[in-house]
Amino acid sequence: MNKIFCLETEWDKSIQDLKKKSAAKSLLEFLENTLEIPYAFRQVATSQDFEYYINHLRFNSYKAYDMIYLCFHGAKSVIEFANGVNLNLKTFANKNLNLFENRNVHFGSCSSLRMKAEEIKEFKEHTNARMITGYTKDVDFMTSFVFELWLLNVIATHPNYTAKGIIARANAEMPSYVKKFGFVAY
Repeated sequence: MNKIFCLETEWDKSIQDLKKKSAAKSLLEFLENTLEIPYAFRQVATSQDFEYYINHLRFNSYKAYDMIYLCFHGAKSVIEFANGVNLNLKTFANKNLNLFENRNVHFGSCSSLRMKAEEIKEFKEHTNARMITGYTKDVDFMTSFVFELWLLNVIATHPNYTAKGIIARANAEMPSYVKKFGFVAY
C-alpha cells in the first residue's frame, strides 16, 4: 500500500502566526478520502524541525511511506525554511546516504530542481531514491496544487512507473503544466 510522508514549510516565512492553515494538508486529505492513501504530515519552520522529522524515515515504522512530498519555498538547488535558512540539496544528499531508499521523492517547491541533470542523478544515487520529481521554474500555489494532486495520484496508482513513464504521462495528460513549471523526473 502506498503511503505519503509530507513535510511542509510555514509559507509566510513568519513563525509568529500560528493561525495559518496548511496548504498541503487539504491535498493529502483529499487523496486519503478518495484513494485511501494514508499519510504522515508535519509543518516545519526551521532546518532543525526538518532534520528532526525527515530522520523519522530511518525508523522501521516509516518504511512503508514510499512517497516523500516536500512542500517548501525554493530556489536553484535549495529548499528554503521560514526562518530564512536554505538547505542545499547536494549537501543534504551527501549527509543522508540511502535516506530515501526505494522511495519516490517530490519537491513541491519553486525551482529546487533547477540543477544540472548530473547533480540530480547524484542526489538520487546518494539518497538511493527510486525517483526524484520537481520543478525547475517557479510555480504558483493554485495550479501546482492541481498538478501535484494529479502527480501523487498517478504515482500512487502506478507504483512501478519509472521517471520516463511519469514524464511521458505528464506530457500526454498535463503538457501545459510540464512546460510552465519545468517539471522534471529522474
